[in-house]
Amino acid sequence: MANSFAKKIDVFFDDVVAGFDATNISSKNVSQYKAPAEALALNGQTFHRPMPLMTEIVDGRDVTGQYKDLIELTVPATLTESHIRNVPVKLTGVDLNNPYAFDNIVKTSNILLSNKLDTLVANRIAERGTLAVINSGAIDTYDDAAEADALMLEQQATRGERIMLLNPRMAKNIAGNLAGRQTMNTAPMNAYQRSTLQPIAGFDTFRVDYGKSIAGSTGAGYLVSGAQSHTPVSVDVNGTPADNRTQTLVVKTGTGAAVGDVFTIAGVYAVGHINKQSTGQLKTFRILAINGGNWTISPAIVPADGIAAAQKAYANVTTGAAADAAITILNKKTSAASVFYEKSAIEIVHADFNTEPFEASGKRVRKATTDSGIQIVMLSDSNVDTLAANYRLFVWANVEVLNPELAGIMLENQT
Repeated sequence: MANSFAKKIDVFFDDVVAGFDATNISSKNVSQYKAPAEALALNGQTFHRPMPLMTEIVDGRDVTGQYKDLIELTVPATLTESHIRNVPVKLTGVDLNNPYAFDNIVKTSNILLSNKLDTLVANRIAERGTLAVINSGAIDTYDDAAEADALMLEQQATRGERIMLLNPRMAKNIAGNLAGRQTMNTAPMNAYQRSTLQPIAGFDTFRVDYGKSIAGSTGAGYLVSGAQSHTPVSVDVNGTPADNRTQTLVVKTGTGAAVGDVFTIAGVYAVGHINKQSTGQLKTFRILAINGGNWTISPAIVPADGIAAAQKAYANVTTGAAADAAITILNKKTSAASVFYEKSAIEIVHADFNTEPFEASGKRVRKATTDSGIQIVMLSDSNVDTLAANYRLFVWANVEVLNPELAGIMLENQT
C-alpha cells in the first residue's frame, strides 16, 4: 500500500508540472533569468542585470576628439524568501483513491501556480510601465489598441517580440469590434466564435482574466520646483551600481498626487531612443513613491540637449524639466489596466531551491524543471496519527521590469 501511495503522488506531481507548462502565459512571453543560488546567498539576494548599451552617432569623415567612453548601465533585481510562491495541500489516502478529488486537486494546483506568475507579470507592468495609452472613451476597437503600436514605434521602443495582455472587458469589446467587420476572414471569425484575438498591430495578443486597477487621481496644481534632469551613471558615489530607471523629482504646490499616477511635464517631449528626434508627444512618467515634495519617478528625465555624453547617449526626452513647468496627471478615473511590452523588457527571475536538508531529514522531495525553465518543487511529510500528509508545491520566482520605457498600460474612460 505504501508503494502504491507513493506512485500516486508521483503521478500527481507529474500532472501538475505538465499542466503548468500548458496553462502558463507569462513564462512563454517574457524573458527569463535563472539566478545562481550561490550568488544569491553571497550578495544578499540582490544582483544586477544589464541594460542595452547606447552611445552617440557622429557624422562626418573626421572624428578627431569625438571618441567617448562607453557607459554601461545595469538595474538591480531581487529574489528573496518572500518570492517563494506556495500551494500547500493536505491529502489523505482516501483523497488519493477518489479519482474526482485527485483530478480536481491537480487542476487547482496548476491554476494557482500558473495564474500567480501570470498575475505577477501583469501587475508589475501595470505598476512600473511608463508608456501610457490614455483614452477618454472605451478602448474597444482595433484603432484604440493600435495606439500602443504607434507609441512604441515613434519612441523606437521596438527591439524584438511584443506582447499585449488585454483585461476581460477590453478583450471582449475588441473581439466584438473585429467580429463586426464586413470581411469575415479568419481573424474576425475567431473573435466572433471564441473571443480569441489575432495579433494586433504587431503585438502577440492574449485575453487574460486579470487587470490591475489603477486608481483615479485627484492630483492637480503641481509645478516643477527648479530645473531638473538626470545624468546616467554606472555607479553611485559609494561605488554601488546605480539604478538609472528612476530619479527624484522635486515639486511644489498642488494636492492629491498618489503612487501609481501617470503624468506629463509641460515642454518635456519624448524622443526616439535611437535617433533622439522629438516625437511631438509629451513623455509620460509614473510616480513610484512620494515623500513630501519629493517624488520618485520613472523613467528618469534624460535630455537630448544635455551636455554630458551619457545624457546624449541615453536621452529619452527633448529637454529637462524647467522650473515651474506644469505637471498634468492623466489617470483621473479608476480603471482596470491592460498592458503591453517588449519581451526583453520584462524578466522572470527564478532560481533552483536547495532541498538537500529536507532530503537528509527523510522528507519526500520531488523536483522538476518545466519546459519554460522554471523549477517546481514538492515537499511532503506524513502524519500517522491523522493518516494525512502535507504537500507543499512551490516555485521561487520574482518579476522585474528591466526597462520601463519598453512597457506600458492602457487606460480607458479617463474623462
